[in-house]
Amino acid sequence: MRVEVHLYFPFRDEVGESPVVLTLPPGTDVAGAVAALAARYPTLNARLFDAAGRVHRHISALVNGTSVQFKQGFATPLADGDVLTLLPPVGGG
Repeated sequence: MRVEVHLYFPFRDEVGESPVVLTLPPGTDVAGAVAALAARYPTLNARLFDAAGRVHRHISALVNGTSVQFKQGFATPLADGDVLTLLPPVGGG
């Protein structure tokens, strides 16, 4: 299946393109797509994963515009044609 991944600063600057199209096995979840992205662009590993290999808790992900927090988290399954958006942490006050 094909999934389009939209990246925003600083991820986009490190990758040099957005969107990125990933070809993934059927049944891949959001965490699997993030792992595939990091495998293609190893410089993203430290930004995307903690020391235990889990997606950093400060990374936000949306599938087709809906936060995975309102679905099954990073275990949310993806389907062919989905759009995955990865957002870095946002601060302010």
